[in-house]
Amino acid sequence: MRILTITTFFPNSADLHRAVFVRNLVRAMQRLFPVTVISPVPYAPPIRRIPQWYGQSQIRCMERVDEIEVLHPRFLALPKLSWFSGFGYCVGVFRLLRQFKRKNEFCMVHAHFAYPDGVGVALAARALRLPYVITVHGSDINVYATQRPLCWQIRWALTGAEGVIAVSRDLETKVGRLTQGAVNRLKYIPCAGFDPAVFFPRSPMKYRAGLVESRDARIVVFVGQLVPIKGVDLLVEAWDRLCRRGGIGDADRLVIIGDGKCRADLEHRVNAAGISARVRFLGAIPQDEVSRWLAAASLLCLPSHNEGTPNVVVEALASGIPVVATRVGGVPEIVLDGVNGLLLPPGDSGALADCVAAALSRSWDRAKITDSVKHLTWQALAAENCEFLRSLTEEAGRASMA
Repeated sequence: MRILTITTFFPNSADLHRAVFVRNLVRAMQRLFPVTVISPVPYAPPIRRIPQWYGQSQIRCMERVDEIEVLHPRFLALPKLSWFSGFGYCVGVFRLLRQFKRKNEFCMVHAHFAYPDGVGVALAARALRLPYVITVHGSDINVYATQRPLCWQIRWALTGAEGVIAVSRDLETKVGRLTQGAVNRLKYIPCAGFDPAVFFPRSPMKYRAGLVESRDARIVVFVGQLVPIKGVDLLVEAWDRLCRRGGIGDADRLVIIGDGKCRADLEHRVNAAGISARVRFLGAIPQDEVSRWLAAASLLCLPSHNEGTPNVVVEALASGIPVVATRVGGVPEIVLDGVNGLLLPPGDSGALADCVAAALSRSWDRAKITDSVKHLTWQALAAENCEFLRSLTEEAGRASMA
């Protein structure tokens, strides 16, 4: 069996930090089965004054990302016509899928994210009579599937799949509701994992010495895209509240790791509040640097309005760091309130400030925190994915011979 992993959510030369969790899963799966990665790129004109477009236009048709060979067909995605992206995606991947079919090598097509990836793959795979599986991750079901022009496309793609993987119990329930139970096989497999060689408990004092001014500093870390759904504005507001209360010392730091369209506004809020000396924006950084910041941290904070199963939460817990997060999506499946972190409702900066203060003042059992996610290594998750795909491949093969 060869697995064809198809997704736009994969690192490329224009964005090496994009969806590294999919890369980590693929890398682990390649130790068990042959996996080919197809990561379509939206067509973009090479206009230098628009850096995002120019960067996308320079991505080669084939490149190697961390020793993984990745194919990059182009597809048409029209601004303000998001309902069309699945059709454009289908055209982009159709030729490559047909080539694999002509090799008479039985493949299972594995799409990550229901839209546009799942819909585009479903259109092409069903036309070519190739079996496919879709993994749903969060915003594809929580956001896109609530939009009328996309809802019926996503439902059609999911119900035609050999199977659907939901990365959280919450998403599993929502997929069942969306499809009215018409999915062939629906399985919960987390897609939030960690590499135990990168994320493991270390001495915070040792790592703080190289990252901040004082070893006694308390460091609260956020890792993720700086977009509205992540609620980073609430975290900045909560940090400001704590500073004004006197609960944050001069050496303490809020460290915001990641980039996105909200960064300029967030930096303006920090400066306007007069707390810039106690907040650091690091932008997007490699995983080994993220692991060093988590090793130095007192706390990870994720105040999202919506989530699937956030990978950084597992990485923080594997590092022995408690997590303060909102009770959304698959977060409560990982963060056990009072055991390895604290949970709160989304959208309340006052409650967030109280939770951060409580977590910073609490004595945590780091061994218990680490133990809570020991089963979520990438290799364990890869084995579960491969076994599910193998069983579906055998079923599809028997059906094709019947």
